[in-house]
Amino acid sequence: MNILITNDDGYGAWGIEALIEAVSKKHNVFVIAPDGNRSGNSMCIHLYSSFKLYKKGEQKWACEGTPADCVNVALKGNLLNCKIDAVLSGINKGQNIGTDIIYSGTCAAAKGAVIFGIPGVAVSMQLACENDSDWNDRSKWHFESIASFVADNLEKLCSLCRPASGGKMPDEKCAFINVNARSLKSFKGVKITDVCFREYTDDKAEISFKDGSSDTAECVFLGGEGETDQRSYSDYQACKDGYISVSRVIAEPCSANDDLNLDSIGFSL
Repeated sequence: MNILITNDDGYGAWGIEALIEAVSKKHNVFVIAPDGNRSGNSMCIHLYSSFKLYKKGEQKWACEGTPADCVNVALKGNLLNCKIDAVLSGINKGQNIGTDIIYSGTCAAAKGAVIFGIPGVAVSMQLACENDSDWNDRSKWHFESIASFVADNLEKLCSLCRPASGGKMPDEKCAFINVNARSLKSFKGVKITDVCFREYTDDKAEISFKDGSSDTAECVFLGGEGETDQRSYSDYQACKDGYISVSRVIAEPCSANDDLNLDSIGFSL
């Protein structure tokens, strides 16, 4: 298969390099990835401004845009001159579970793929032990283990996706695959999971005024520790238990009208 690999950590990041190496053994890989970190960009795309792409090697490009832009270039442009069969996004340095998915550029790339009509798989990994000193220690990140799983099971993962049919609305809602695991050399197995709910209780937007001016403020977003809850066996629990988590995630907006008696609500005009 012709596989596009992208990410939100940026071209050359440890995770994407491990994924490229593993998948290239069995498939024809193309790489279009952001030229820097685009974490938290979600589905952001360039609508009214241009961006550049820089050739890094055979079938490899770094892009000034976002992960969603990278998918647009591959699927809607003529840069690659071939049909892409599936999109892999990752391996993200850090988990993308539960409500992380909303903000994740990694997941956005997989989401965009299924909306455009081809399978999309997002892959993320979290440190087994939460020590800040380990975050930049390459030896603590066992990206190769999850990369091998994805490469060995790519067809199965793609079959679990529910892409749009020729770009048209499918009978059931579009779904992409979200894969998560702790940074382990080996896993107990694989679990099909629900997604958890993560509340970012300690996050803070710190505002300061520069040069004594009250007209211009500067904001720095400070991430904190999140609290996690679950309605059923979730991506969070599977990873915590030493399994690889595989979640089917709805890619398109969904209404929440099924639990309300809407006819009983009288609106005023």
